[in-house]
Amino acid sequence: MDEHSRDPPNRFFTLRLWPEERGEEEAVWRGRIQNTANGEVRYFQGWEALVEALLRLMEEDRVEIRD
Repeated sequence: MDEHSRDPPNRFFTLRLWPEERGEEEAVWRGRIQNTANGEVRYFQGWEALVEALLRLMEEDRVEIRD
C-alpha cells in the first residue's frame, strides 16, 4: 500500500458570496456552496451558516462514499 492510498478523499466545492444590504450601514453576507461531485447546493446567510452548510455537505458526501 503506498503513501497516497491512505489519504482521505478530496472534496471540492464552489462558493459564491455576495453582500445583502440591510439598512443604511448594515449588510449581511449571503452565499451559495455547491458540491462539485454530485451537484448538491446549499444556500446560507452569515459565516456561521456557511460552516454549517459545508459540514452538512461533507457529512452527506461521507454517507455516499460508505454506501
